[in-house]
Amino acid sequence: MEENTNINVDETQETENTENKTYTQEEVMALLQAEADKRVTQALKKQQKDYEKKLSLSGLDEQQRKQAEKDMEIQELKDKLREFNVMQTKTEITKVLSARGLDARFADLIEIGDDVEEAQSRIDSLDKLFKAAVAKEVQSRIGSNTPKASTTGLEGNITKEQFRKMSMSEQTALYQNNKELYEQLAKM
Repeated sequence: MEENTNINVDETQETENTENKTYTQEEVMALLQAEADKRVTQALKKQQKDYEKKLSLSGLDEQQRKQAEKDMEIQELKDKLREFNVMQTKTEITKVLSARGLDARFADLIEIGDDVEEAQSRIDSLDKLFKAAVAKEVQSRIGSNTPKASTTGLEGNITKEQFRKMSMSEQTALYQNNKELYEQLAKM
């Protein structure tokens, strides 16, 4: 009993260790450096983009520059609106997937556009394919290995002792398969 307790405690500690990973000082510094590099790279890309915009506008006169700035702002707003619509569609897809009993992470696999009906048809296709694959796998695992009814001892010689040890369902099966033998054993 004490050994079982120790084993369970060891398994619990191993589970806790996998959840809370400890890092060495070097690993922490490497992670911080990687995150800092990523942020610096993003900032540099943004600055480069802004610089290129200003450079392209510098050769234009006042009126052309204002018009180009307005066009750029309109394009940026259109891009943000498109991103918002995609996020909204993704949220809607996630809700639909959850309502159908599918994992919400499937939303990442579905191509998301502006059209909700198109996304709905993709969800329908995914739902059918996924459920068909699951049904096929379940059938392949349990379909071929159906248990067969036990007929051991039902046709042969059964002693009174064996008959008394039989369960009620076994006695019923004996009655259905060999009524004469059942009646002989029941009378004894």
